[in-house]
Amino acid sequence: MSSNFTVNRICIQCGNVFVAKTTVTKFCGKLCAKRYGVQRKREANMAEMDQAVKKVIEEKNPDPSSGEFLNVSSAAKLLKASDKMIYYLINIGKLNAINLSKRKTLVYRKDIDKLFELPPVVQLKEFKPPPISECYNMGEAQKIFNISEKALFDIIKRSNLFKFQDGWYTYVAKVDLDRIFNPKL
Repeated sequence: MSSNFTVNRICIQCGNVFVAKTTVTKFCGKLCAKRYGVQRKREANMAEMDQAVKKVIEEKNPDPSSGEFLNVSSAAKLLKASDKMIYYLINIGKLNAINLSKRKTLVYRKDIDKLFELPPVVQLKEFKPPPISECYNMGEAQKIFNISEKALFDIIKRSNLFKFQDGWYTYVAKVDLDRIFNPKL
């Protein structure tokens, strides 16, 4: 059965435009079809060889994280760091290690994993500021104690007093300031 239409196609192998007689034609001629077949066969063979090479390489270089004890160079590879960095962690006490001899240091794998554990979170008690009636604002404190603004802030900072802001004003507890300026009370 012949068709009365022509279809312009692009050859998969050479990329040239050709007139196809059917809608499923992929190649401009027998030579391109043959070259495409040879190329696919070569790529399949190369893929098999690549897999075989990867398998041999993996057998020669096992994963450094697979053992229970690691030497310093394996620990460095695992952490993607230098040997000097591992020795530094050992010297400052962040990483435990065992010296089997002068030239053989082993690190326990679980100690490396502990480096990445987060410290426990400490829950702080909620602190409520004292009522404003029991506090001085900064202007009041300056007038009462006859002190400059900078001196007042320096005393609050040096004494580590709690101050809080409510609206435009900053407040400090009267008890704290009275204790500093009148220690006899």
